[in-house]
Amino acid sequence: MWPLYAAGFTTAFGAHGIAANLGGFSHDAITSLLVLGGLLALYDGAEVLLKPVFGSLADRIGARPVILGGLVAFALASAAYAVAGSPAWLWAARLGQGAAASAFSPAASALVARLSPTATHGRAFGSYGFYKSIGYTAGPLLGGVLVWVGGLRLLFAVLAVLGTAVAAWVATAVPHVPPLPRRRQTVLDLARRLAD
Repeated sequence: MWPLYAAGFTTAFGAHGIAANLGGFSHDAITSLLVLGGLLALYDGAEVLLKPVFGSLADRIGARPVILGGLVAFALASAAYAVAGSPAWLWAARLGQGAAASAFSPAASALVARLSPTATHGRAFGSYGFYKSIGYTAGPLLGGVLVWVGGLRLLFAVLAVLGTAVAAWVATAVPHVPPLPRRRQTVLDLARRLAD
């Protein structure tokens, strides 16, 4: 479960660590409150649009590959801004991080459910939420320290390393869990249900 908890921490830390520091430490990118609002909404907006897509993909191919792909994409998006550092790359990195989080966050939740016994689902999801909440809390605090020490690019670099480390942990420690079989609905099945 620990790599899955780490994935939950990563998405929360990434979202809030950067959000808390955008207004004060990215003067070249933040030209107005509207621009700041757009950058803040970009991460969560990508999650809103893409979580159902990646959730369906996880149901089809399994949650583990979706988590791995999302974490690798998160690391790449973070590294892109850490290397480039321009305002355009900040927009691209936030969009990429949000899209990547929309893949690995729900897939990690699904695996928490699949890998924990039914009698301990509450405890498993409580623990997952706990580590995610630590990310929400530590993000602004630790993110602020990192930005104070080395700027916004250092924070993105740390997120790139974090995403890579968690992806490696998931790859080595999380077992393959095959997708649950799904019964296909036909037109005949629909007709029977309507007749009933």
